[in-house]
Amino acid sequence: MLVDEARDAIEDVGDPRPRKRRVGRIVGIALLWVLLALAALGFGVGYWVWRTFGPLTIDQLLSNLGGGQEGAGGSGLVFRAIVSGVVIPLAWVGVLAVVITLVRRTRWYRSYREARPAAGRGLGWIAALLSVVLAVTGVAYLGSIVGAVDYARALIREATTDFGLERYVAEPEVRPANGADEKRNIVIIYLESIENAFSDDELFEKNMLEPVEDATEGWQSIDGYRQYEGGGWTMSGILSTQCGIPLRNASSTVDVTELNEMNSADGAEEPYLAGATCLGDVLKDQGYRNVFLGGADASFAGKGAFLSTHGYDEIDDLPYWKSLRETEIREDWGLSDRRLFDRARDKVDALHAGEQPFNLTMLSLDTHEGPRLYEYCEQDTEAVMTSITFCSMQQVARFVDYMDDQGYLEDTSVVLMGDHQKMLAEGGSFWKELKDRDHRSVFNRIWTPDDLQVARSDADQLSMYPTLLELAGLEIRDHRAGAGVSVFTDGSDISRGSILDLDAEEYHDLVTSRSVDFYRKLWSTPELD
Repeated sequence: MLVDEARDAIEDVGDPRPRKRRVGRIVGIALLWVLLALAALGFGVGYWVWRTFGPLTIDQLLSNLGGGQEGAGGSGLVFRAIVSGVVIPLAWVGVLAVVITLVRRTRWYRSYREARPAAGRGLGWIAALLSVVLAVTGVAYLGSIVGAVDYARALIREATTDFGLERYVAEPEVRPANGADEKRNIVIIYLESIENAFSDDELFEKNMLEPVEDATEGWQSIDGYRQYEGGGWTMSGILSTQCGIPLRNASSTVDVTELNEMNSADGAEEPYLAGATCLGDVLKDQGYRNVFLGGADASFAGKGAFLSTHGYDEIDDLPYWKSLRETEIREDWGLSDRRLFDRARDKVDALHAGEQPFNLTMLSLDTHEGPRLYEYCEQDTEAVMTSITFCSMQQVARFVDYMDDQGYLEDTSVVLMGDHQKMLAEGGSFWKELKDRDHRSVFNRIWTPDDLQVARSDADQLSMYPTLLELAGLEIRDHRAGAGVSVFTDGSDISRGSILDLDAEEYHDLVTSRSVDFYRKLWSTPELD
């Protein structure tokens, strides 16, 4: 169609007025197709994200796209994203362009235009209006999937009020509990996408959590433990529980785009929220050895950068397992849970035999989408992820039982917790079972050799940070660290000014606030100041 218009414009080269009109028409038609392409991309990318991940947030999008892509689901995920979100939608626009071009070349269409020029112009205006509406709708649809509206509301609230996180974040003032010299070891196991609903054998084919429930019988739990508002992915779960603040990606809060690059030109990891004081920082200052074990590549989403910035002495991830010639690996993500927890037994033996108190943090992997069934797992359910989840919990239970058998639980606190709720995507596992379920909560179990007792049944991930510090045998002023308040207090013994003073609406506004100036300080480094 554009070729036809261009040819007609050339034929009228002797008359400047028709030429200008035809050039204007060419520009208008080109703009129309650009708008249609934009609409197709909006709907295509939005629908692919919805089917693959479910609704996202701006922080989640920036964290996972900008913070390193190794181990990010493999090249197959990227290929499917490009084909489903870009190639197919643009192909449909191309087909439409070919069809319209062929129609315009027919004798019937030319006769119709000559006989009814006004109707032809009307169709042109309708096409122009329709293309604008579709483009706006497509972009709005994509924006709704990635939380752009909530992001904009938070920015508006930021500009009109001074209500932000900085007012409620407390630096932990720490000392060993009761002045004791002996500190508690702590083992933290993040369970990929595990929530309490998975124990419902009426909703699912079986109680997927049965192995770990049996292994932790008698342990405490936070019944209403939930991901913070705006969270819901692995890095948000790790950072919020270890720093007591929501994850705000650097490029979403400051104007220095270099802060979002997790690796420098020489390959060294850049500081990740270096201005924050997190669990690893506090424990390292108290003489702990911090060790992380994970099946995936730690470079994904800046996880390794975060851990190395905040006190972790050792990070064992996919490249390390490959160097040890591990073979039970899913290439799209990483090492199996069976081999991870086998390795973890050796690691906890070595750490417990050492002279330092330790923090051993682990992250499971088998239950990550898309489903991968290892040979050690028997599929005895119709839904493969149901069997996979049960088998993953068996590996966790074996590790817990091992620590118990070795007597490690006598001086070691243990926390099992989902890193976030199951992401709900129409094309993913458990969509039908969970999409209409209210009051979903994240699975957790807490073991402590001390007499600490959970005093609140309702808490989100921000309050896990001070809880972990107290489980390590440390006393913290007012039970506060970051924006969180330890679940070992009901709030009656702390000063006013904590998040416990806020009602539900105020707390929602606080957690979803952008707090730009606050995060600017946390992300800034001396080189960029």
